[in-house]
Amino acid sequence: MAPELRLMTVHAHADDESITMGGLLAKCADRGIKTCNVCCTDGKLATIFDPSMPEETTRPRLVEIRQQELREACKILGVSEVEFLGYGDSGMAGAETNDLPDAFWKVPVHEATGRVVEQIRRFRPHVVATYDANGGYGHPDHIQTHRVTLLAVEAAQLPSMFPDSGTPWRVQKLYYTAFPKSQWRRMKEMTTAAGIDMPFGDFDPEQAEFLAPDEWVTTAIDCSAEAARKREAMLAHHSQIQPDWPLLKVPDEIAGLFATEYYILALSRKPAVLPEDDVFAGVDAG
Repeated sequence: MAPELRLMTVHAHADDESITMGGLLAKCADRGIKTCNVCCTDGKLATIFDPSMPEETTRPRLVEIRQQELREACKILGVSEVEFLGYGDSGMAGAETNDLPDAFWKVPVHEATGRVVEQIRRFRPHVVATYDANGGYGHPDHIQTHRVTLLAVEAAQLPSMFPDSGTPWRVQKLYYTAFPKSQWRRMKEMTTAAGIDMPFGDFDPEQAEFLAPDEWVTTAIDCSAEAARKREAMLAHHSQIQPDWPLLKVPDEIAGLFATEYYILALSRKPAVLPEDDVFAGVDAG
C-alpha cells in the first residue's frame, strides 16, 4: 500500500475553504490524498444573502445552517474530515462585535493555538494551508486564524508544548493562499475590454494588501479540471453565495483566471525547488 498523504486547511468561516482552496481540496481528493478542513468560527454574524431565508427566522439557526452548508460543500469537494472549533464570529474589522465576549478575535492566542495543535496531532497532516498575516483581506477572524495556525504548526512538533494534546507531529510544509497582482491587472484588462465592472470593485493593485506581489507567490495549482466542483461547492453555501456573486457571474474567459489557485510557501522542513505546481512536492509521506 502506498504511503498516505494528508492535507489540513484551517479557515475562519464556512465558505472560505471553497472560495480560496476549493480546487486544491478537490484535486487532493482525486489523487487519493486525505484532507481535513478546520473551521474556527460559527459564522453567526454573516450577512444572509439568500432571498428565501428571512432574517428573523434564519438568524437564530444560522450557525446550524452554515455548518450544514460546509458539510455539503466539503462533500462535493471530497474532503475527508470537517472539524468545527466553534468560536464566535467576530464580524468585520472595526465592528462593535469584535469585542463580544465569545469573539474569536478576543480569544487568548495560546488557548486557540492549543485547539489547533490538538487537530494537527490527531490528523497528522504533511501539509497545512491557511491565510497570510493580513488574513487575506484584513478580517479579524482571518488574522486570528493565521496567528493560531502558524503557532500551532510550530508548537505541534514540540513535546513540551501542549503535552496533553496528543503525540507531537511535525508538519513538513505550511502555505498561505494568495492572489498575484499580475492576475488582478490581467483581470482589469479583460473586464475593461468586455465593458463590465471589476468583481468586488476596482483597486490599485499596488495599494491592495489582499493582493500578493508576484515574487512572493511560490506555487501555482492548475485547478481547471476541478473548476465545476469548486463552483458547485461555493453555491452549496447558499446563505452566503448566490449565482450573482461577483466571481460567479463574470464571463467564462474572465472566470478562467481563477482556474489556477496560488499559494505562498511560508515554511518548509524539506528543501524547496521553486516555483512549484504541487503543494506536496518534496514531501516525505512516511
